[in-house]
This record gives sequence, C-alpha cells and structure tokens, in this order.
Amino acid sequence: MRRLHFILGMYIFFTAGICSGQINYPFLDTEANRDIQAYWYNVPQASVDSGVAGTMDIQSALHVYGMMPADLFQVEVEVYYKKGKLVFKKKFEVNKAEKSDFVQFKDGFFKLIQPVECLEENPEKVTVIITSDGEKRKKEIRCRYHKLFGRLTDFEGDPVEGFVFVCPDAFARSKLGVITDKNGNYEVVLPERTYNSIIANTAQYGISRLEAWAWHIIIDGEQQLDFKIGNGEVYNLNVWANTYKRSYLISFRPMELFLGMKNENTTVHLNGRDFQIGVWISELEISDVQVTINGKDAEILSFQKYYETQSSNAGCIAYIIQVKRSDEHGFTGKQTVMVSYEKTVEMGGKKRVVNSVGYYQLYLNFTGLTKYY
Repeated sequence: MRRLHFILGMYIFFTAGICSGQINYPFLDTEANRDIQAYWYNVPQASVDSGVAGTMDIQSALHVYGMMPADLFQVEVEVYYKKGKLVFKKKFEVNKAEKSDFVQFKDGFFKLIQPVECLEENPEKVTVIITSDGEKRKKEIRCRYHKLFGRLTDFEGDPVEGFVFVCPDAFARSKLGVITDKNGNYEVVLPERTYNSIIANTAQYGISRLEAWAWHIIIDGEQQLDFKIGNGEVYNLNVWANTYKRSYLISFRPMELFLGMKNENTTVHLNGRDFQIGVWISELEISDVQVTINGKDAEILSFQKYYETQSSNAGCIAYIIQVKRSDEHGFTGKQTVMVSYEKTVEMGGKKRVVNSVGYYQLYLNFTGLTKYY
C-alpha cells in the first residue's frame, strides 16, 4: 500500500496498514479521512510589546489540514456549538498556483490558516468538506480542549509579567497566545494535539531577558508549565530514550544574551571541513546543569559538547546530556523533562549570572512497548 506522509507539528498521518494507536498517538483517529484535521484556537484578541521584536498580535484562528485532491479545489468549513448551533461557515477557493497568505502547501498536503473572531465558548464540532472536479470528501471533527496554565517568574521566584505564545507546527511565532496577569499567571485552553513549541516571553526580550521554551508539548489533558525567565535559552531541546542502561539522551543549544554580539569565532575541523563556530554562549560544565523528569531530579551520567552545524561552514556549540531513568520517574505514559542551566560568567571585567529553563515532553511507550521497556 502506498504510504503518504505529512508532518503536522509532531503529528504523522499514515495510510499504511499500522494500528491506529500509532497514527496520532496518543490521539486516536480511525476514520478513513484521517488526513483531514481542523483546530479552532479560541484566544482573545490583544497586542503585546515583545521588546526588540516589536509589537506582536494575538488573535484566534482556524487551522485546517488535508491532502490536496488537485491544484484547484474548494474547502468548506462549518463550526458548531453544542446542540448543533452553527457559529461559523466559510468556503475557501484554493489554487496552488497562486501565492496566498491563508494557505500553505507541502508534499501533496495543504494547511489553511484563517484568522477568526474569538467565540464565547469553544466549539463542539468542525465539519470540513473538500471538493474538486465533482468529487467530495467530508469529515466531522469533534473538538477536544484542555487547559494549559502556569506562572512566569525570574530565577529568584519573583513574578514576571509577560505573555505565552503557542506554536502548533513550527517554532516560528504564531498569533496564538495569552497575556499573563501582574503576578505572572497565565491560562489558555487549547485544542488537543501535540504542539511544536510553547514560548514564554516578556517586553524585556533582547534587552535584559530572553525567552523560555517548551518543546513538543502534548496537550492531552489539563497540565501546568511554570517558566523561569532568564537571560539565556534552552534552545532546540530534544529528548529520546536510550534502551541501554535505561537512560535518556538530551540535546540542546544554549543561547545567551549579549555574548552573541562579540563577533568572535573559532575554527573547528569536522569531517574534512572547517566550520566557523560563533562564540554566542559561555561554555557550560556538568555542574551548571540540572535535569528533572516528571518533577523529580535525574542523575546526570554524562555531559558532552558537540557542534550544531547551521550551514556548509558555520555552526555553534551544543550539548548532549545522558541521564538515568529510574522507577521514581515512571516508565509509561507522558514524560515531562526539564533542563535548566545557571552559570556565573565574567565579561568586560564584570561578573554576571546566565540562566534558563526549557521543557520537552514525550511518550515512552509510543510504539506500544510494554512498561518493561
């Protein structure tokens, strides 16, 4: 059977004959039209000052995904409250040959993005109809929502006013988000799915602070994510299970405010080529780093530097951490891994502390392995 694939954030939709629990795990979808999906992101409209990045807008949006039936086709969307009350209806004419701000194409699939008004309540159902040359495909999608909440603080525990942006499919910033209150508390109700990243930010971004990131966040129930805002970032964080010795391997690239302006480089010879490695961070040691799994400290087995290459001749410093998995962390279900670093550095004869926190989520038994994995 021919297999089609399309990455939606961290979703993978298959038409090959594998069990449904591994298609959108942990979100089951057994319908024949499993490539069609829609999400209504219901957030109040607002504008926020994001420091050197300028003013950023927050607005509700409808995202629709599906396989392209042809280069020209129509997508009709209906959105309903409970008891069948219609609250949104629109037909979109899609032409692959025309550039558009509301539709993207990739590998035979499309993503439709429509800014919408914030509804009084989250919808119960979205119906999508895709029509081309007399052929019609229809899917009725039941909406499932869960609350994500938490608090923004600095590393002393004091509240930080800011905002949280939600990035469904890429780490590029979207207009989906929420503003904190004066005590740093935030709360947003999101469609059930896996999100590429969640970004906590403030108006001091690029001035005295950077962003805090959460990567591959699985919204399958109510959950809390508290962010510490510092002058560094745990960037490009990834975690995967190492079956040998029951450990995790964790990779990340630290970022740091100000030091990236030094315009210094060092040359590293890798695989027969020279790479210019930018001095953007103070190099970390194992004692600078802390890892928790599901809120409990994890023993760091090793801490190793490597180079993340960004082009044919440039790169930057990154790290791989190996941590021990133990019974207290759990071996099944969703795992939340937190990585933080804090280090005192000297720059221009002055000492300062650089720090950041990042999160990553995964399901250990993603492929149906037993709890003894």
